[in-house]
Amino acid sequence: MSLVSNQDVVVKEEKPEVTLAQILNVPDFVENYLDIDTRLRLRKTCFNIRKIINEKLLNIDRLTYKFEAKFTEISTNGDFEGGLRVKYWDKEKVINTDDEEDQAEIIQRHFMSIFGHEKLRIDTLRIEDRSVGWFMKESRIGKRALRRTFNELFNKLKVRNLEYYTVVIDSFLVVLLRTIDPDHLKFLEIDIHTLLENKEMFYGHLYDLEEWKRLKSLKFDGLLKFSEIISDYTHFENAYLVIYESQDNDEYCLSDLPLHTFVMELKDKLLQNPNLKQLKFLMNWDIQDSDVEDIKASLQQYNTDNAPFPCWISIPYPDSDKKLEMLVNKQFISENLIIWFKGPCYVKGEWEEDSSDEDDEDDSNDEEE
Repeated sequence: MSLVSNQDVVVKEEKPEVTLAQILNVPDFVENYLDIDTRLRLRKTCFNIRKIINEKLLNIDRLTYKFEAKFTEISTNGDFEGGLRVKYWDKEKVINTDDEEDQAEIIQRHFMSIFGHEKLRIDTLRIEDRSVGWFMKESRIGKRALRRTFNELFNKLKVRNLEYYTVVIDSFLVVLLRTIDPDHLKFLEIDIHTLLENKEMFYGHLYDLEEWKRLKSLKFDGLLKFSEIISDYTHFENAYLVIYESQDNDEYCLSDLPLHTFVMELKDKLLQNPNLKQLKFLMNWDIQDSDVEDIKASLQQYNTDNAPFPCWISIPYPDSDKKLEMLVNKQFISENLIIWFKGPCYVKGEWEEDSSDEDDEDDSNDEEE
């Protein structure tokens, strides 16, 4: 080591520290020059490269996992035009094995290259399970690989928006939510239309999750009971619900409360949520005119301007000058019922599903009536 002597003062020459990244010729600004797919592939080359890549923040705008029978796709864009792909149809095999354990293990390795990243941030994660009928048995490969991946993760995933689509609901959504950091999850979209026989047990587990209780915004499309909407869907700041009559004739969503009772109890429960921005839902079946008239009669006391329905009415919060705005509107053609609440924290345009179009529709209905 060279030393410089100057009047009995010995000064050690300072040399710049050489980092592992410089030795391996990986620039510090790798995140600015490598796309997501390249970085994910580099992580699988060797331990040292993976260590460097893991030190860089990895932001993925949208990550989609889609599986149907013996077909699985992982993509970092919405159209499946690129990104990581795993396909094993007979005519196009990437996984050259018929052993389900081997298939799940290979898919899992792809997952770990993504979810195992220590500084991963995902803006939108979409899971699509499109298996139905005899395909359901074969779809277990895709689910099994994802479950195993989640079991091996040391940290919870930092996902801002979660979208979950499935034909038949099961406990997988509960497993999925438990894997996500509730501090980061802001929005959940659930799209389901068929329930298993143990639907009450499944929903009970879902509603007990801390991730569910701390969730801010929800979009739900499927089957619900009126009673569970009141008990477990009124804590959100924003919620948009589309509910249907049951397809198996057990009237799952209508079995416990009359419509009038449901609407009145829902109103009272929302008056206990001072953070409400809006709750809007569509009942996607034919609603009897008599049911709607009963609701209007009970709400007439809040219609201080005596405006013709459908119209917005203002309901005062208890011991407060705040108001709960409410609209009840039976659609002219479909005869579906829209019920829309706007709370004291409502901000127009902040979080709405085609609200401007629906406002126009409401105006047109007013004119027709």
